[in-house]
Amino acid sequence: MAKKKGAKANGEGNIVKRKDGRWMGQVMLGYRPDGTRDRRTVYGKTRQEVANKLAELKVKAARGELPAPSKDTLGAYLREWLEAHRRFGGSGGQGLRLNTYRAYESTIRLHIAPMLGDRPLQKVTATDLERLYQAMLDKGLGMRMAEMAHNILHLAFTAAVKKGLLARNPCDQVPSPPRTRYRAEDRPRLAWEDVPRVLEEARKTRYYLPILVAMGTGLRRGEVLGLTWRRIDFEAGVIQVREQLQYDADNKLRLVPLKTRSSVRDVPMPADVAAALRRHRAAQKVVNLEGFVFTNRNGGPIRPKDLDYAWIHIRRSLGLDERLHLHDLRGSYTTWLAERGVNPKAAAKILGHSDLKTTLALYQSVTKGMMEEAARALDGFARTAEEK
Repeated sequence: MAKKKGAKANGEGNIVKRKDGRWMGQVMLGYRPDGTRDRRTVYGKTRQEVANKLAELKVKAARGELPAPSKDTLGAYLREWLEAHRRFGGSGGQGLRLNTYRAYESTIRLHIAPMLGDRPLQKVTATDLERLYQAMLDKGLGMRMAEMAHNILHLAFTAAVKKGLLARNPCDQVPSPPRTRYRAEDRPRLAWEDVPRVLEEARKTRYYLPILVAMGTGLRRGEVLGLTWRRIDFEAGVIQVREQLQYDADNKLRLVPLKTRSSVRDVPMPADVAAALRRHRAAQKVVNLEGFVFTNRNGGPIRPKDLDYAWIHIRRSLGLDERLHLHDLRGSYTTWLAERGVNPKAAAKILGHSDLKTTLALYQSVTKGMMEEAARALDGFARTAEEK
């Protein structure tokens, strides 16, 4: 018997033509975890288009590639994800550091949620994300902030894919995701000949010693301020870097473990640094080795921003590059090692770089300058030969 025109094929699903001229199809794919039917609906301009979409749904369902239906908005999902990520995300699944959590939370609240928060999670597209990034740039937020938003969303959508809420990560479909062109080797450096001037100016402040240690060891700010006396090994001539100073959830300064395994290291002390620390320990009349090496007037740890302010004052007093931040002393230290021929692998270990490429990039910029200087040293050699 001939099949009636427009009749439903076996297993095709229910397909009807709407009053607006479009076609609609529905198919039952089983049951949801809550026991309700998992009925999916698709639309198309023709009956065949709808039939094809229904067939694709069934194939994906059979392969386990179909995301579970969800009515969550992106904003609601991000709030739930961030709370879980705060506790179980980060390096080694140990949870996010407070500063990282605050950066994520503010980026979501101030920039992502206002524009995309009400959009259904499963309907977020690469186009939506491109518009978000462009809107952030149009507001003058900068490429770095747009890149942070992209990275946060990529993490959140990856988790949604693993949970079966999304079939794919829409961040991966963005043709040109925001990327900063920041390169460590392009940061300003403190010239070696300016070191005496900086230290002389630093002596006029209460922060001479932490700045001396930062310049002489390449330690990060939190690592310098988090030093306790038991981590200063005068006999071996090293500083044992094991913790760093950070704010906790109650906005109090605490010692916290370092982020990566490579950050845990022993850093050799130059003789000048070791001698200055010996004098400082004698002046402090140290009894408790658990006490901080550098303290405020009340004996507590120095606030990171106070050290930053001190550095800004020194920088401006000496007329140094305004872009030269306190953290750039670390890059300057790397430069000085390269200029003195220290092996880059040894430098990477001292600096706690998890990736040797970071050290090599800094070294490459230095050695290029040294090669040019070597070439200039021979300028005129041909003329000298001709004169003879």
